[in-house]
Parts: sequence; C-alpha cells; structure tokens
Amino acid sequence: MSTISQTARRLFRSQNLSAFRIYSPAAPIARLHQQGPTRSAVVHDQAIPSQTDAPQFLSQTQLQSKPVAQSPHHESTTLDTLVSQIPLVQTLRETHSTYKETRPHLAIPPPIRQHHFVGGSLAGPGKLAFAPYMWLSTSKTEGQTENADRASSVVSVFHIGQDLCGHPGFVHGGLLTVLFDEVFARCASAVLPSGLGMTANLNVDFRKPALPDRMYVLRTKTVKVEGRKAWVEGRMTYLPWTLPLSADSNGVVSDASLLKEDSEGAVMVAEAKALFIEPKFADSMVKIYAN
Repeated sequence: MSTISQTARRLFRSQNLSAFRIYSPAAPIARLHQQGPTRSAVVHDQAIPSQTDAPQFLSQTQLQSKPVAQSPHHESTTLDTLVSQIPLVQTLRETHSTYKETRPHLAIPPPIRQHHFVGGSLAGPGKLAFAPYMWLSTSKTEGQTENADRASSVVSVFHIGQDLCGHPGFVHGGLLTVLFDEVFARCASAVLPSGLGMTANLNVDFRKPALPDRMYVLRTKTVKVEGRKAWVEGRMTYLPWTLPLSADSNGVVSDASLLKEDSEGAVMVAEAKALFIEPKFADSMVKIYAN
C-alpha cells in the first residue's frame, strides 16, 4: 500500500501544475501596465488576442424583418428604422451642424471590441440589440484660453432587452450605472485635450425602476471644466411603451406613434453626476476607437 502511495505522489509531482492555471487575456495587459505606460503602449497589441468570435450587435441583415400584416391604425417598424422615428432623433439629425451623430462602439476594432464591456459583453439580442446612438455637441466661447471652460453635451439612444434584468421584470441598476459611465466618458472626453477621460467619481440617484424592452434616452452635459478635470451631469428616461425586440420578435414593433421621447408618460429612471480626469499618461494609452 505504501509503495502505491509513494508512486502516486511521484506521478503527481511530475505533472506540470501550470496546466491547471486558467489563462486570462487580461493578465498580460495588466502586467504591461504595471511596467509603465510607455511599455504598455509599445507592446499592447501583442497582448490582445486576435480571435473575433465575440458577442455582436445585430447586423443590418438581422435588423431587417419580413413584412407583417398592417391594420389601419398601426404600422410595422423594423429595428433598423425604429430610432429614426423618434421625434427627438429627427430633430437632432436636422441640426447636424450642431450635433454630430456617431456610433462609437462600431468603431472599436474587433479584437478589442470582443473584450469591451458595452461593445462586446453586453451586445446582442435580449441585451443591447444595437450599438447605442450618440449625438455629440461641443462649444467654446470666442476668446477663451486653452484652460478656460469648454462645454459639450451628448444625447444617446439605446434599447435594453430582457436579459439584462436583476430582479425579474426590472433592469439591473448596475447596468444603468455602466451606461451612465459610458456616455459620460464620451461627453467628458470631448472637452479634454487628449480626448480621453477616466472616471474619478460617479454618483447615481435612482428615481423609478427601469423596465426591460424599452427604448432609453440618456442626456448628458458638462457643467464644469478645469484643466484635466471635467464634471458631467445627466438623466436617463425611457419611452412609456413596451417595444419587444427579443430574438423571436424579428425586431418588429407595432405602432410608430408610440415612439415619443419626453412626451406625456415618459419616465425618468435615474440621474447621475460624475467627475472625469484626463490621465497624465493619456498619450501612451491605446486608442480603442478606430477614428
């Protein structure tokens, strides 16, 4: 018996224990940042896996649906045209000289996007079915110095599906915080010299429960800018009607007249404030957006 036990112990010791370690693509990236920002910038691309089989936003082909029977009082709307029918969006697009329309998550290179929380992990049917729309406006008063106050505002439109709930029937509050942080960062970065800001503080006040299968509108603006610091405030509302866009619904919503943002019945679910700071090593950080 002792001979068998000794043999088993020798065999166990001979195994390569490193084979039992779980590999994480984030590990080499974290080590690179520990070595300093310059080292991180030089070899960051080598630490990013090249695979691209990550969760994806619905493609334009998937967004299109087959025609369905229409009644005299209803019209069918595909997900591809849903956002375009919101009066707020129509107004923003008419003022294109003031507000620039962007889809920043679609500009993230695929090898990076698959590891991006909003652009990758949260993308797909039942979650964030399409990449959030954002309209950005920036302004600067004539005669201002480089360090004087600048201003920016962002309006973002997105849909939250049923697979992002906490308690059944209610969107997870942590998701709302993530989306505030995501859009706030876009707003703050627009007024910082390097175009990059990192979250220093974020406070969210939840007003009413957020419901799934709704179209949401998040409005943000900078309220103060000092050097490398930018303070941002915003509020999130959702349209008052259910817009089921699950994988089985083929992206169809009946009755475009329901797509009225800030009309009677629109619900504000949360307000937030945040402070963003431009890192001193911003120039050495990897740019995640293609343009």
